[in-house]
Amino acid sequence: MERRRIIAALEDLLFRSKIHETAENLEGVEAKFPRSPKKLLDEIRSSPPDLLVLDLNSERFEPLKILGEINSDETLKNIPTVGFLSHVQKDLALKAKESGCDRVMARSAFTQKLPEVLAGRKDGAEEIG
Repeated sequence: MERRRIIAALEDLLFRSKIHETAENLEGVEAKFPRSPKKLLDEIRSSPPDLLVLDLNSERFEPLKILGEINSDETLKNIPTVGFLSHVQKDLALKAKESGCDRVMARSAFTQKLPEVLAGRKDGAEEIG
């Protein structure tokens, strides 16, 4: 069975450990956490993941800029993306959608649906935007 590769761009260690632990508990799912935008883009370009997870509040990764770079590259623009943020950040959710984020979720819904999100199942989880 081929492994499902997830790359996550986030700084929050709690979310990082939740994603890592959830991926470990799912059969055939591997999560990677590049430490800088350059390493993230290098990783994506060398081996496009099955899913890119973005903390839309990350100052280090500048997710809207990353989305712009990915979506302007023909070889990368089909990478599925999911971003998470506070449920009250409607403007940021809209900007993320406009920048090409496929799925924007409230942080609470993302956490609750994490196994389904990482496994690639879309079950109507609440989206914002």
